[in-house]
Amino acid sequence: MLAKKVLHYTLLSLLVLIVGYSFHFFILNYFEVIHPFQIWKIYIFQFFATLILCISFEIIARTSEKYREQLGFLYLGAMVLKIAVFCLFFSDILFSSHELSKVDSFSLLVPIFLFLFLEVIIIVRILNNKL
Repeated sequence: MLAKKVLHYTLLSLLVLIVGYSFHFFILNYFEVIHPFQIWKIYIFQFFATLILCISFEIIARTSEKYREQLGFLYLGAMVLKIAVFCLFFSDILFSSHELSKVDSFSLLVPIFLFLFLEVIIIVRILNNKL
């Protein structure tokens, strides 16, 4: 049953990755927008971070009675950790002396919010099933 859930989360995350990146890439090419960074790296990071987070929460919900009641609070802490790791991996983009345009900033936020939406849906389902 856990393997089925892991496969389900992987396929959902992969779907968001492929559809989101393809659409984003198409829009950027259509408007001839060139970023000082590679957008696919952000999508890949968000894909793996979301997948790890959702699988971890599914495992916690199934195995730990003690932490099952605290999954919502654990998710808030995990989000802070995810933001910190994102800032660490992409510090050259976020903290460079080069100022990002509004389009650049928006392109950074699109994959973050796409995968955040997916995470919230999955975590809410886990919480509703387990509480």
